[in-house]
Amino acid sequence: MAKVGVSLALLAYLLATTGLDALLRRVRGGNPALFAAAVFLYAGMFALSTWRWRLLLQAQGFPASMRRLSASYLVATFFNNFLPSNIGGDVIRVRDGSRLTGSTTTSLAVVAIDRILGLGALWVLGVTAFVLGGPSVRHLAGARVVLLGLGLVFAGIAYVFLRPGTAGRLMVRSGLVRFDWIRGPFEVVQQAVRVYREQMDTVWMALAASIALQTLVVWYFYAVAHALHIPLALSACFLMVPLCTLVQTVPVSFNGWGVRESVFVLYFKQVGLSQDSALAFSLVGAGLVLLLSLSGALVWASRRTPTPHPAA
Repeated sequence: MAKVGVSLALLAYLLATTGLDALLRRVRGGNPALFAAAVFLYAGMFALSTWRWRLLLQAQGFPASMRRLSASYLVATFFNNFLPSNIGGDVIRVRDGSRLTGSTTTSLAVVAIDRILGLGALWVLGVTAFVLGGPSVRHLAGARVVLLGLGLVFAGIAYVFLRPGTAGRLMVRSGLVRFDWIRGPFEVVQQAVRVYREQMDTVWMALAASIALQTLVVWYFYAVAHALHIPLALSACFLMVPLCTLVQTVPVSFNGWGVRESVFVLYFKQVGLSQDSALAFSLVGAGLVLLLSLSGALVWASRRTPTPHPAA
């Protein structure tokens, strides 16, 4: 409830300080062709996300069809958008993946690697946009701090991943190895990591897919901006979207609502764009994803509907 309260308070303040007439005119005057392009880009994002998950599962020796994983990902996307947590969908994927792997811990390890690669790709895009975007975007609030801080985090993760035995030594030094309920799952995760370490080609391919996926996310929001007749530069979009996505993962609001809009309002002002354009950009972009994710509810409902037995 606290997260919902934060989101409602932020949204109420932003709407109260924004010219609603200008906001509504911008939304009503949207370009249908560019909105259709945004939907097409969203479909590409979904396909790449599913393929990356399939690739990581196959590396562990668990082949799965794109059809099966797509259905699971649709349900996961629905739960990510409608539960008060952006990891609700991961629970669905871990559960469905465990039916393939036979182990919840192994499935959790695969989904965790999937998530880390996604966040790493966001960081790569953000750093690239920061370096190549020039002075026009480098002044965005918090850009240096967020990118530097996450760079240190990912450097630590890469060190642990690439140096066998590092995680085990940390377990021993922390004393956690004494607990069976921790040591058992840890050994399963270590085995999964060992497999990926031996198949670095797969890891690099999954990272490339993640970068392509996050690039499509940026192009999706860029299409939404121009559908709303917002003159947002592509270089600014390539830095704003990754930064905002990274910031909204902090669990202080309902799936980033309110926080996302506040960050975009701040960034739009810094590049000379109005508050109503920032709100329209954020609300329409996120709202369209919300509507498209409703297809996952239909898949979930079909799972819950019992199959009638034929009459004797």
